[in-house]
Order: sequence, then structure tokens, then C-alpha cells
Amino acid sequence: MSAVRGLAGRVRSTAVLYARGARLAYAHRPGLAAGTLALLATTSLLPVLQPWLLGEVVDGLGQGGGPATITLLAAGYALTLVLPALLVPVRQSLDSSLDAHALGAVDRHVLDAGGRLVDLTRIERPAFHDEAQRATSSASWVSRFGILTQQTAGQGVTVLGLLLLVAGLSPWVAVALAVSVVPHLVAYRRMSWQQWQTMADQSRPAREMDYCVRLTTSADGAKEVRVFGLGEWFLRRYQRLFRAAYGEVRRLRLRHLAVSAGFGLLHALALAGGFWYVAHQAGAGRLAVGDVALYVNAVVQLEAGLFGLSMSPGMVFELGLYLRQLFAFTDAAAPGIALPPAAAGLPAPARHHEGVDFTDVAFTYPNASAGSEPILRGVNAALPAGTVTAVVGDNGAGKSTLVKLLTTMYDPTAGYLRLDGRPLSAYDLASLRASTGGVFQDFARFALTAGENIAVGAGDATATPEQIRAAARAAGADSVVATLPDDYDTPLIRTFDGGVDLSGGQWQKLATARGLLRDAALVVLDEPTAALDVDAERRLFDTFRTLLAGRTGVLVSHRFSTVRMADQILVLENGVVVEAGSHTDLLALDGRYAAMFEMQAGRYR
Repeated sequence: MSAVRGLAGRVRSTAVLYARGARLAYAHRPGLAAGTLALLATTSLLPVLQPWLLGEVVDGLGQGGGPATITLLAAGYALTLVLPALLVPVRQSLDSSLDAHALGAVDRHVLDAGGRLVDLTRIERPAFHDEAQRATSSASWVSRFGILTQQTAGQGVTVLGLLLLVAGLSPWVAVALAVSVVPHLVAYRRMSWQQWQTMADQSRPAREMDYCVRLTTSADGAKEVRVFGLGEWFLRRYQRLFRAAYGEVRRLRLRHLAVSAGFGLLHALALAGGFWYVAHQAGAGRLAVGDVALYVNAVVQLEAGLFGLSMSPGMVFELGLYLRQLFAFTDAAAPGIALPPAAAGLPAPARHHEGVDFTDVAFTYPNASAGSEPILRGVNAALPAGTVTAVVGDNGAGKSTLVKLLTTMYDPTAGYLRLDGRPLSAYDLASLRASTGGVFQDFARFALTAGENIAVGAGDATATPEQIRAAARAAGADSVVATLPDDYDTPLIRTFDGGVDLSGGQWQKLATARGLLRDAALVVLDEPTAALDVDAERRLFDTFRTLLAGRTGVLVSHRFSTVRMADQILVLENGVVVEAGSHTDLLALDGRYAAMFEMQAGRYR
């Protein structure tokens, strides 16, 4: 009984899987899908009509049938031969349109899943990128859902009709021919599984090979690749990865070829058996001339249909594996941070009243190895409302992790993070994010125009040209835009017509303008001047105090000329705040901050 229930559960889950695939493929173009199905019904029945009409024509000629009847039957038979060729362009056009729309639907489905990943909990896991690679590789297969399923259904209709015709000769011949295809069906399903599993196992090497190709053909790292002569090195690396990744694929395909050849021989024997039976019945006087024409044609068509049908279900099965892979990725695209119940989140304040408090905050990355030390260990700190707090420390001290927690990219492993006395998880996430602005150390270089690179800082809101220009002026990016051929309409990527690339400092100014565009209650500046020269840094910080007036600011920087402007400074060491106070207070304390400041200041004496 348990086995029956298990089988029923698997059948039900498979039906649900393919139903989801059908909705994904057809939902946006139901009319196109209906037209394709109508054409499928027509083309599927033609191979069944062919042998029957041929038999009627031959019988009519042999038995002296009426000329009009014979002519009509012959015309019908000729139409069954010509019509498939005439319908090929129509079928190809419909299939191409359906495939394109289905591919767009799959891409939108993946993009929607990406939008649900509102934090970095999954994205920064190494395994996530292999999963994403497999999901995107599924897109081309899933986009063919309509074509593959309709092809299989059409072949099924054709084979069923031909089996009924052959059953008129002998039910046992029809059964024997149908049974002959079962081993091929089972073997092809197994081969489809092996092929899918092999390709899934190669997702990591495939990503590495793609990286080798992109690195040697794009601007990223172009100077180092050429100066150090790394083109040949990456080529050898690619070839080594290719041999390792696709050696198994090649061996698998050779095994499949041998198996297919063996089953091709089986189908040939089945066809020969069908011919022998027709010839035997004709020799015994049990078949008229028209019957011989009908059954020979039907056996040929049936065996060809069975051969195609033996592979199509395997392809549909493989399609199901890719569907399962795609939906497993998109269904798992859910927030990894605590969120309030729907419609129960608090609106984020336009300006902070108390500020942000860290209470015994500890954090360990989810993908950290067992026994790893936490990145943050019992952080206690207050970021008072309307003030600027700087965070300093050596590399690896936990500064960037602190920023990720503050911007709700992760939840603390332990402890509490509160805004105006309430947990961050009590606030509506969209509202909280909309009240946060900033410049990040690893800021994005969007392949957009200069104006769009700034405007995206407004999020869902639409930034006006005046707001974009004001943010550019505040960040010093207006001087960068003034040098561009089309000002704010210049694409910032050389691979686009009319596009240009910017220096690191120029990009940082645009990223700063983007971060300052919205009227945010919390502004996070993570190394905002790392790529700026001294004069640009001075001009930017001359305006920062005005820009941050009334806002809560967090500044992460290695430059103490930048840090000293803050109202308070937190010194992080090994994931713990070891000192806190103003620049003057910490110098007077003569501790870790004073030592770091003196070390950096000494370089300029």
C-alpha cells in the first residue's frame, strides 16, 4: 500500500510540475498556443490518413471504381503528401514565436526570483552561483516546453491512429510493434537522466571556462592580461578545464550513440517482421491489393512514428528535470532575514529620533566552516540620530560586515540591532531600504548612461533631471559629466555605440551622487573616497557635513583625514569595538586609534 501511495505521490508531483511548466510557457500567449495546437492536430492525423487513402485508391483502381470517386481519393492522398511540406514554414514560424515568448517568460520568472532575494544570505554562498548557473542553463530547455510536449503529443496521436489501422491487419502485430519500442523508451529515459546529471555536475567548471573567455575578451583585467602575457595561460587553463569537464560528456554521448545504434537495429527488425507478415497474408490470399498498399504504408509510418516516440518521452523527461531544477532555484528565492508579517511592518521614520543601537551583536557568515571564529563578537555601540559615526580598523576587523547588518543584508547571529528602540525586523523592508542611502566600497558600474547611473539611486521613485544634477554637483560628479560627449546621456560602457569608460575616481563620484540622490534618514559611506585624489576628497568633505545635516551617517574609511570629521569614531578590532569617542578624545586616550592615526600622519611629515 505504501508503494502505491508513493507512486501516486510521484505521479501527482510530476503532473503539478508539468502543469507549472505549461503555465509558464503558455500564459503570456494563449492564442499562439491554441494556433499551434490546432496545427499539431492537423499534422498528426495526416500520416494516419495517408495509408488509408492509398489503400482506397489502389482498391478503386483494381476493382473498377468510379472515376470521380478515385479522383477524389487520389486528390486527398496527394494532399496528405503535399500539405505537411506546405505547413512546415507555418509550423516553424509558430514554434519560433512560441519559443521566443516562452524564453522571455522564463527570464522574467528568474528575474522575479532574483527580486525576492532581498538580502545576501543566499547570494554570498558559493553553492548559490552553481545553482544559478544550472537555473539559467535550464532556460533554453524550458523555453522549448511547448515544442517538445506538442511534438510528443502529436507523435502519440499519429502512433495511436496507425496502431488502430494495423490492428485491422492483426491486433497481435500492432501489439508486437508497440511492445518493441518499450526497451528503447526505458533506455532513453535512463540516458536522459545520465546526461542531465553529468551536465549538472559540470556547472562549476562551466563557470570557470566562461570566466576564462570573458577575462581575455573584455575590459575587465585587460591591462594585466596583456602586460603579463596571460592570454596563453588562460587558454591553457580553459583547455584543461574543457578536457576535464567534457571528457565524461563525450564518453556518455558515445555510449548513447552505441545504444541508439542497437535500438535502430531492433526497429529495423520490427519493420522487417511487419513486412513479412503483410507478405505472408497476401501470399495466402487474405489481403487484396489495396490492403497490401494500406498495411505496408501503415507499418512503415508506424515504425517511423514509434522510433520518434521512443526518444520524445525521454526528451520530455529530461525537460522535466530541467523544470524541476529551475523551480527548485526560484522557489527557494526567499528572504533570508526576519521580516514582519505582510502589511504589519512599521514605516521607517523620515528622520531618526533616537538612532541605531547595537546590543551584544555577533555574526558568523552562513557558509563559514565549522569552528570558524565569528566576524563580529558582542558589538555594543550607539549611532545617535543626526550624527556621523566613523568606523575604523584593520582589514578583516568586521567593518564591511557591520555595514551589511546595518543595511539589513544579514540578520545578526546573536544580539539585537534596533532603530529608534525597535528591532529592524519590525519595519517594512521596502520602507526601510527607501530611507537608506549610501556609497559602497564595491559599488556597481551599471552599463547605463551617466544620468541613469545616478537616477537608479532613487529606487522605484522617478528622479527628475534637476535632482540628478543636484546630486551630481554635491558629489563632484558634475565635472565628470561635463567631459562626456553626450553629458548625462552618454553610455558608460565602451562596448555600446558612443559609450565611454571612466577612471576609478570618476566612477566613485558617480556612485557617490547615486548614494546621495534620495533624501535618506540613514546614509552609509563605505570607503567613499578610496579612489579619489586629495583635492577631490577635500572638496567632497567640505560639503558632506551640510549634506548629512539632520541625518544619521555612518562612515567607513581608512583615511583618517576623512574620519576626523565624524562626531564619534568606533575602533573595531577582531570583531569587537575596543574604543569609541571623538577624534580628540581618542587621541587623548593614546590607544589603538591614536597609534593608527600617528602611523598614517607620519607618512605626510
